[in-house]
Amino acid sequence: MERGPLLKILTEMKGTLKELDLIIVGTSEPIEIRNVVDVDDMRGGGVIKVTTRQNHIWIEASHVAIAYQVRTDGH
Repeated sequence: MERGPLLKILTEMKGTLKELDLIIVGTSEPIEIRNVVDVDDMRGGGVIKVTTRQNHIWIEASHVAIAYQVRTDGH
């Protein structure tokens, strides 16, 4: 997956109740991210660091096969 769209989605989640499920290449069980406090683009290594209320999560966007989120726009 491209880093730009994933970074945008994660940044828009800061301070909201939105949740994001990621499926990593080679797995079938999603990883759920919620309670996002901060998002840092670690440009040197192509990694996105996500700080949640519970954890620090480092994501290599190229390893993400699918990202999905519940729609909140009423459609």
